[in-house]
Amino acid sequence: MDSILLYTDDNIIGQSIHRYMIDNNKSITTFRYQDITQGALAPLLGIVIFNVIHQEMTAAETLSLLNKMRSCLLRCTRLVLMVKSDIASLCQELIDIDNILILTEKSSLSDFYRVASTPADERGLAVQKKLSARERQVLQLTVAGHNNKRIAALLDIDHKTVHSHRIHIMKKLGIDNSRAMHNSIVNLYQC
Repeated sequence: MDSILLYTDDNIIGQSIHRYMIDNNKSITTFRYQDITQGALAPLLGIVIFNVIHQEMTAAETLSLLNKMRSCLLRCTRLVLMVKSDIASLCQELIDIDNILILTEKSSLSDFYRVASTPADERGLAVQKKLSARERQVLQLTVAGHNNKRIAALLDIDHKTVHSHRIHIMKKLGIDNSRAMHNSIVNLYQC
């Protein structure tokens, strides 16, 4: 059985995940986000769960931190992010790690059980990215606060092409309009 590392702060979501795993006889060790930021990082092997729903860091800061730790995270048997449902699709596209599993506060208990019980070589749990590489670039620059003309200049493409990419991004992520996309981006930066 793989060991499970849970990075969380002391909130109801983290406590619930921890309690559920213990109740199902899973070996789980809990760490705080300060352990990562202060360099006291446990070996990231086995199953690693990051609870992104917390008060100390925004989801955007957490994703940035995880992207910086990419080389360490690739050694994990399974990597799971616990995020708010309204930003789950954005998180899936903004994290630079393939085959990551995104769970939300609305995920069923059976999803949590499958995290710890499914063999590591089964990739059926992970959701593949929906966006092309260029669309991810446009999304990252949009999240960084750039407008269409600035994105066009940075990527050396026409601003109408940027607008077209943004429309495709919204369609692929199931976001109805620009306002809903803006609200999702704002939610990334709120605790």
